[in-house]
Amino acid sequence: MKHLSLRSKLLIVFIVLALIPLGISGRTMLIQTRDELMSAQNDELLLVANQISETIDDFYYDTWAAPLLLIRTALDDPRLGINEILSLLYTGTTEITDLVAIQLTVEGARPAVASNEEFTNRLESFGLDPSEVLRVPPEQVFGAEIDGNIGIGELTHVPEADVWLLNLLMPLENGLMGRRTVLSAQINLERLRERIESHSFLQHGSIYIIDSHRHPLFTTHLDSLDENEMVRMATERLESEIRTATLASFHHEDGEEMLGAFAYPQEFQWAVIVETSTENAYYAVNLMFWNLMIWLGVGFVIAVGGAIIFSYTLTKPLLRLTKAANTLASGDLSTKVEGAVRRDEIGSLASSFNKMVDDLNQYIYQLQETTKQKERAESELKLARNIQQSFLPKSFPELDEIEIFGLCDPALEVGGDYFDVFPIDDSVYGFVIGDVSGKGVPAALFMAVSRTLFRMISVKERMPDLVLSEFNDRMVELDEGANLFITIFYGVYELKTGVLTYSTAGHNMPYLYQKSHAEKGFQMLPSMSTLVAGMIEDIPVERGVLQMQPGDILYMYTDGMTEAINKDNEEFGDDDLMDYLNHETDKSMEEICQSSLKKVKDFQKGMPQFDDMTLLGLKVKEK
Repeated sequence: MKHLSLRSKLLIVFIVLALIPLGISGRTMLIQTRDELMSAQNDELLLVANQISETIDDFYYDTWAAPLLLIRTALDDPRLGINEILSLLYTGTTEITDLVAIQLTVEGARPAVASNEEFTNRLESFGLDPSEVLRVPPEQVFGAEIDGNIGIGELTHVPEADVWLLNLLMPLENGLMGRRTVLSAQINLERLRERIESHSFLQHGSIYIIDSHRHPLFTTHLDSLDENEMVRMATERLESEIRTATLASFHHEDGEEMLGAFAYPQEFQWAVIVETSTENAYYAVNLMFWNLMIWLGVGFVIAVGGAIIFSYTLTKPLLRLTKAANTLASGDLSTKVEGAVRRDEIGSLASSFNKMVDDLNQYIYQLQETTKQKERAESELKLARNIQQSFLPKSFPELDEIEIFGLCDPALEVGGDYFDVFPIDDSVYGFVIGDVSGKGVPAALFMAVSRTLFRMISVKERMPDLVLSEFNDRMVELDEGANLFITIFYGVYELKTGVLTYSTAGHNMPYLYQKSHAEKGFQMLPSMSTLVAGMIEDIPVERGVLQMQPGDILYMYTDGMTEAINKDNEEFGDDDLMDYLNHETDKSMEEICQSSLKKVKDFQKGMPQFDDMTLLGLKVKEK
């Protein structure tokens, strides 16, 4: 190559350099993209199966079981007369969602049945006798095996009305008239069925709910799914009590290759099965493959063309620069270099030759301007800090039931931590603490957006897990490639009952001090299965419920408190923070927050603060 011109050498080198990375990166991108998209499809199957299972559990625990157990407890009161009992039964049919009939069966006596009037009218409109449809025979009631407080009875389909009814059985501890007594309830599963049938996954896949006999629920066009391989695997695990969500591939009876997953509701001998064909599952993968191939080809053509143009445009001005350098070496400082108007490195080099003396004055001027800009930037950062601090509560509600206090100490002028306290209604308050990834202006802007969005969502939705779920999805939509995320803990406190409902998206679990168990000191709330908000859609969000008593303290914080480092490179840690708090329980919430922040800052004295420190505390007042 020694006889080749510089242009030819550059052209050959550029083509080789274009081929090597394009080939390697193209292959790597195709493999990674295919694997990631396939993994995403598999994750979706497991997610949908778990979502449906959790939906069934939520209906069971929150909508049906909880109010029915309250009725059963009330019926166990021996002071109730027959009129009060009947009134309680009829009240249940009107107040409990999905309850269409409730029956009290006393051994040796005629059952007392109360039914929902709207539902009985519906049955009559189909020519059915409501008493025959809704009444549960005593032998069926007393013959059922009831494990625990509630037994799962038979699931009945009323074909004329296309209604599925689930029977729940609850034995009374004391009985009535000294006889064995069972409270049974008929639950209309129509809302649950509609929830499942409206799931977006059904646009490209199938969802089945089956019992232990492989009979499909909520459908009449399938008598059995015995030939379905996923159904067989799911029921085998159901019989063996191995209730873990599982992903599998299989073939349909017609030979079509399928992907599927199954999961199990906690209280039912049911299995939730979701499946889709591999053609649907990997359609995006195949489309991506061909798009990548096309763009890689286009990229190669552009790279080669660019190499040709670049080699010619580079060598010509280099010859002029060489000539000018030789002239300067001879002592002629008046020479000028052509090509100074170019907007690239060569143009910059040419400008350096032409403006050597003038640049010195320019540098001095730029230094002065830079100093002014720095002072202006510091002033703007101080203003940004004031604006950000205005987002945080300056005062806290004066309530008879609880004491609330919070504070934030950012590591830089502005930071990504925040907290908020706001009334949801007259007797319910919401409180939230969050930590945006990173620090400085980007985190502060992300925090401001997060706070505004969170307030908008919490106005229309009370349940913390639903608020965080929608908050996450909206943040993912708004991210637009910022690659920021936020951990967040959100709680809703009911002043009248002292019930705390809470959820978290990747945030540190708060510390709880219960005065009734003062010897245990502060303990961390049980961890939850969760992810940070703002990265991916449809993250799992759990809900926790806690009954707080007078003297109890909930202490929320960001990881800047527990990850503070001292001169010996030792971390402050959760244990040290809880040990300190155990000596502060008799103080006010404001004193606890102020003193614990001072404790951490004293610990890291002499070291820079690497992360924002934010606290929010709630203490139940003692009357």
